[in-house]
Amino acid sequence: MHRIIICDDELQIGQLVQRKLIEYGMRRDIEIKTTIFTDAANMLRALPEQADLIFLDVEMPNMDGITAAAEVRKKLPDVNIIFLSGHKEYVFETFRVQAFRYLLKPLKEEELEEALDAIIVLRNHEERLEYRFQDENWSIPYRSIVYFEGMRGKIWIYCTGGKTYRWRGAMGEIAEKMKGRGFVMVHQSYVINMKKIHRYNSREIEMEGGAKIPISRLRLNDFKREYIKIIGGAVI
Repeated sequence: MHRIIICDDELQIGQLVQRKLIEYGMRRDIEIKTTIFTDAANMLRALPEQADLIFLDVEMPNMDGITAAAEVRKKLPDVNIIFLSGHKEYVFETFRVQAFRYLLKPLKEEELEEALDAIIVLRNHEERLEYRFQDENWSIPYRSIVYFEGMRGKIWIYCTGGKTYRWRGAMGEIAEKMKGRGFVMVHQSYVINMKKIHRYNSREIEMEGGAKIPISRLRLNDFKREYIKIIGGAVI
């Protein structure tokens, strides 16, 4: 399922985009869930833990779309953002918030469809952790995961931008599932993304974001071998 948020101060435009998304989903046999907001501040207050795509109007009262996108990035750093605008002059400003597309109003169906097709292709080719927790399906890009922490069957998944997700399972299962994807079990309670290491010594690893992860003495040599294999260079 693709979770899509639409934020435009003109409700009619939001509903038009919603209708086109539903029609697109029916043509492609894709399940799409949409939520419409007419105010950026309200959208930010209600922002869910996970979303695949956000349509943002550039020009809105109280808070413009580019400012809103910068706030969105703090909570959902990996979400795709498509800007909608009746003017071309804002397009370069959207680069700083990593816009996926900039579509001009009135919206052309072929441009919308091309953008959605590109997102679907990108999503389908990106490796993601897929799991079910509390009757909801979750999908997290591997590249955004910093590390896993487990205790008594509970697992926390720490991601870029300070995002945290929960799961139930055993750390051994996580280590096996993530093997060959750049993740290594360095302690019975931790599996880390080797590409998110900031620095390390023989006792602990400092990860992107500042978290310090202990290294088990029994796993230290395996960790060093994997570090050379995945990251390259010398080891301490």
